[in-house]
Order: sequence, then C-alpha cells, then structure tokens
Amino acid sequence: MVVLSEVMSTRRYVLASMAILVVALPNAASVRQGGTPRVIEITAERFEFWPPEVKVSEGEEVELRIRSDDTNHGFRIVGTGTNLLIPKRGKGYAVGRFTGSRPGRYTFECNRMCGAGHNFMRGEIVVRPSATGKIP
Repeated sequence: MVVLSEVMSTRRYVLASMAILVVALPNAASVRQGGTPRVIEITAERFEFWPPEVKVSEGEEVELRIRSDDTNHGFRIVGTGTNLLIPKRGKGYAVGRFTGSRPGRYTFECNRMCGAGHNFMRGEIVVRPSATGKIP
C-alpha cells in the first residue's frame, strides 16, 4: 500500500513538472537572443491579416512568413524598411524579419491594391518592454 502511494505521488510530480514546462517553454523560446528567430505565420485574405495582432518582446528578432489565401497582397510595416510582395494562393509565401528594438505599436498594412476593402487591411505588431511593465 505504501509503495502504491509513492508511485502515485511520483506520477503527480512528473505530471506537474511537465505542465510547467509546457507553459514555460513557449515563453522562453520567444525571448531567445542570438539564436534562430521565432517564426510567426501570418495569412492575408479578403482585406484582413490573420492574426491581426502579433506580440513580441523588446529586442526579440522574429521571422514573418506571410502567405495569401487569395490574390497578391503587399506587406509593409509603417516606419520601417519592411516592404514585401505576398504571392497569390499556392505560389509560396513572403519572408521578412522584424526586431522589436523598442516598445510600442507598429502598424502593418497591405500596400498593394487588392480590392474594395484594401484600405482596411491592417494589423499591429506590439513590442512589449523586456522589463516588467505595461504594453504601450
């Protein structure tokens, strides 16, 4: 009977440890410095980007992989040098890199006329401060 309770206690400990790792690892990977950048996939379709908001940490470099589910689109991060052409559905994706060098909100938009709702095709990259604090 004592042996069975020790086994159950060990199992609970292992499960709790695994749960902590599942929660902690994605956060640790998002703030890695100098290694392979975190990949963020964005989809453009029918006058919207999905996800419309991307969160990164200050100083974090990310690789943006943007694909279209319909026609050609553009992808420009306002105030930066990022300006990409997203090929139409089935023709691959555009790749760009972004480093959140300072906290704030960076608007991205389609800069290739894609139809009547083109002017509404926007999103944001939110750069969170590396120290504790509020998102600007």
